[in-house]
Amino acid sequence: MSKLVIFGANGATGHAIVEQALNAGHTVRAVVRTTFRADLPNLEVLRGNVLDPADVSAAIAGQDAVISAIGPSGSRANGLYSTSAQHFVTAMLEENVDRIVVLSSSGVRHGDPHHPLWYRAVARTLMRELYGDMRAMEHILEDSGLNWTAVRPTRIVDTPATGTYRVGDAENPAGGTAINRDDLARFVVQETMEDRWSRSRPTLAH
Repeated sequence: MSKLVIFGANGATGHAIVEQALNAGHTVRAVVRTTFRADLPNLEVLRGNVLDPADVSAAIAGQDAVISAIGPSGSRANGLYSTSAQHFVTAMLEENVDRIVVLSSSGVRHGDPHHPLWYRAVARTLMRELYGDMRAMEHILEDSGLNWTAVRPTRIVDTPATGTYRVGDAENPAGGTAINRDDLARFVVQETMEDRWSRSRPTLAH
């Protein structure tokens, strides 16, 4: 099994990814800005900020792969995704770590034919800055030469996991509007190891 560093581990999705990674037998370094109450085997909790390059480098050192489940507290990114992506790339190249999987969003793609018209309007207006920064993150990873995957979930919900979902290639699956959080977390952990969607943008929906 592998050593995985997970940024944004204190968020709901980040916490689910930590659980799935531990259940799969991996050793996890969970990077958080605040407290993370957990005393579990194979889990190391590290305080750090993705906007601090020194914190990012320290967190990535000695790891086999990177997972990012970071997200802003509000509806504006304020450079969170793009800045952290640059720090990830710099640290990974320095530490000779090649694999990274990040959470993006299906809303990043403008004009997705399987998005309802109202959602396209929201993506271009209210969510424009947030999705624009996610798009910048994806471009930074694409240009890095690293083995990256940008997972684009649809709306994340906390319904019971089904283990069954559809994955589109940079395109929302037709009629899909949501993905269960645990199913998403399981996909992220599996993809970190299997590379089925290497240098791609898988988009998940039930």
